[in-house]
Amino acid sequence: MKPIGTYLPSGLPAATATATAPAAPAAAPPPPPPIGPNPRMRLDPALGIVVTEFLDASGKPARSVPSASQIEAYRNAQRGLT
Repeated sequence: MKPIGTYLPSGLPAATATATAPAAPAAAPPPPPPIGPNPRMRLDPALGIVVTEFLDASGKPARSVPSASQIEAYRNAQRGLT
């Protein structure tokens, strides 16, 4: 019985990677992006709602759902200000 993965479906032996590929200098992997998950979610504990923030290239929030003005309206409504 032939081991799995050493032969092609046609029955021909698979070529080895070192025999067909020329030796190339090892390139350093690119550095990881400076920001974490995008979008990120956070809990606003005062309001008890989840805020989804979309980050820009520098990692700062560019947009959020709900928006900053909506969050402020929720805070005002909670305080009794309309």
